[in-house]
Amino acid sequence: MSSGHLEIRVRPATREDIPALVRCATSSTTESEGVGFGRPWSQQTFTDEGRLAAAWHEPNRAGGEEIFVAEVGRRVVGYVTLENRGEILELNNIDVSRDHQRRGIGRQLVRFVEEHARQHGQHAVTLGTSRSAAGVPWKSLRWWQGHGFQITGEEENAWTRSIGAGVREIRMRKDVTVR
Repeated sequence: MSSGHLEIRVRPATREDIPALVRCATSSTTESEGVGFGRPWSQQTFTDEGRLAAAWHEPNRAGGEEIFVAEVGRRVVGYVTLENRGEILELNNIDVSRDHQRRGIGRQLVRFVEEHARQHGQHAVTLGTSRSAAGVPWKSLRWWQGHGFQITGEEENAWTRSIGAGVREIRMRKDVTVR
C-alpha cells in the first residue's frame, strides 16, 4: 500500500516487533492526554515490552487480538489490533507513532482492516472510543466519523469502569461490502 509519497506496508506483527509496538503505543499520545479516557499506562499491555511479551501468542496475537503493523521502509510506525467476532471484525486499537501522524498511515491501516473484514466474509467493522466522565469524547471521534464510522450507541462496561466512574464507551460501526 502507498499513501502519497510514503510507501506503507501492512503485515502481520511478529514477536520481534514488540519493542517497536511499545514505541508506537507510548509515542502516539502522552500519558497525560489519556487521563480520563483510558487505563493508565501501567495497566496497558502495549506500553510495556515485558507485559506484551508475556501476552504474546504466535504467530501475531496478544490475548485474543490479532496484531498487524504498518511499516515505512523497514521501520514499524503504527499498528492495529483486531478481534474476530463472527460476522463482525472489532478494531480494538490503532496507534501511529507521533512523528508519523498526519501522513495517511492511520487511513491505510483502516483500509487494511476493512479489506481484511471483506476477505474473511465479515459484514462490518466495529470499534469503541471513550467519552470522559465530563462528557468529552476522545479526540479520535471525528476522525472515525470522517472514515465512515457511525455512532451506534454509548455504554458503560467493564472497560469504562476500569477507567473511572461516569466514563462511557462510544460504539461505532462501518458496514463493509463482502465480495
